[in-house]
Amino acid sequence: MIVNKIVFGFDQEFSLPSAEYEQLAQRFKDHYEFVQLDANTVPNSVSLENAVAFIGAPSAELLKKMPNLRWLQLPSAGANHFAHHPNLAKEVTLTNSSGVFGVIGAEHTLALILALIREIPLYVKQTERHLWHEGDRCLQIDGSTFGIIGYGDIGSEIAHRLKAFGARVLAVKRNLSRLPEDADAVYTLADLDTVLNESDFVVNVLPLTPETKNLFDAKRFAAMKDGVQFINVGRGGTVDERALIDAVHSGKVGGTALDVTAEEPLPENHPLWDLPNVLITSHSLGVGPGKYKRRNDLVAKNVTNFIMGKPLKNQVNRELGY
Repeated sequence: MIVNKIVFGFDQEFSLPSAEYEQLAQRFKDHYEFVQLDANTVPNSVSLENAVAFIGAPSAELLKKMPNLRWLQLPSAGANHFAHHPNLAKEVTLTNSSGVFGVIGAEHTLALILALIREIPLYVKQTERHLWHEGDRCLQIDGSTFGIIGYGDIGSEIAHRLKAFGARVLAVKRNLSRLPEDADAVYTLADLDTVLNESDFVVNVLPLTPETKNLFDAKRFAAMKDGVQFINVGRGGTVDERALIDAVHSGKVGGTALDVTAEEPLPENHPLWDLPNVLITSHSLGVGPGKYKRRNDLVAKNVTNFIMGKPLKNQVNRELGY
């Protein structure tokens, strides 16, 4: 009898504790064969022809080896790379790890904001050169208006923390169902320029979709306040980086913090590195101990739901890309 397989693709960023993996494998051994891969490497003795579920981030070649795949669970919140992947059949259900990164993502973003308003990039550079000089361009969160563009899990957690500092929060989300918690007003992307014009800080938490690609272009930066602080913790491809560079050099953007860039790793000679008052954190928003248990619990729950025929959590709309 042919037994269908559930495949776990572990790598340096994603894995399950062996005890949790074995518990799942033992619990459902009469239903499915569990297969564990390391760094997308398939041993010669293993066939993935009957793999129906994959947990991890498979390579394009690995997807070709799984023609009967029915479900792909990503370890990341971002799903844009797989939503329209040519090697992922349209009927495959795609789920992500949204909800896992909210707290650590918000803390990382708050660290970036605090660093900008207290001119920490300047002081870091001065420390390296043994210079003692007081900055004169400090800002504050209290009383400032923050436009949070993308009000999902991370965006809402950012707002919750900013409100404790006394900020005014303008939320931009896809649908206007109700005023979100911790937001003072809510808008759709159709009213983005209104939010940009009112915001002292613009925090981009958008996923990368056809609708959001290069959304922050020269016209968007022109719509912002002079001296605005621009923070991108969404996706690098949502920003026209040439337009951002020009906006910083002109003074339109007073400071910028980037956790993500269009090309990653960012090339050593890229002009973003040398912008004044810039902070780049190498796509490290998801680094931290808080995510592991949440993600492990999500994976275990979804594996159980898949086997029991129940709805999967965090299903991605593959047309929208999130």
